[in-house]
Amino acid sequence: MNLFNIFRKRRQSESPDPSEQENPVPRDLFVDESDPVQVSGPGTVGATNGIEGVYAYLQEDYESRGYSDAMTNPDASYKSDNLRLLKQDLLIHIQRASTYYESILKELDFHINSRSRAGLVDLVEEMEMRKELVLNHLKKIDLIRHDVENQNGMTERISLSYQRGFARGLAAISQASVLNIKL
Repeated sequence: MNLFNIFRKRRQSESPDPSEQENPVPRDLFVDESDPVQVSGPGTVGATNGIEGVYAYLQEDYESRGYSDAMTNPDASYKSDNLRLLKQDLLIHIQRASTYYESILKELDFHINSRSRAGLVDLVEEMEMRKELVLNHLKKIDLIRHDVENQNGMTERISLSYQRGFARGLAAISQASVLNIKL
């Protein structure tokens, strides 16, 4: 036994206060005391799952984004690439929402079967109503996916808004660099 270990054991046995003793496991290993992180901003669903996340993505401000992108790089291929990226991001949100609802459906089906075998008629009816709501949300998501593929409907808003912003950015560049030259 080491000489220092003897003193350490004596000090631990003499101190009645547990806060003065060494803690072998640091608290921050198991406890996160930091503030929760808020996920927000363009292109994020945040804590919203399902169709609300898709709607939130559809309602973002793409005109400002188009304007900013035009100021960064006023090239037509840059604009078309960004439009394709916006479409792909929307498809990702749609896929996430579909997966979310499909997992809810599987869980509802399990509980409906299990609770119907147990004779809980009222609970089964309530869960079947919930299942109908989930199926309606899935139908709406499928319609949005169809609109994305055909470039129409409410998903066209993203493209129109972005293109308008990009055109405003191009106009601002022309205004600043060409039209303000003294003749």
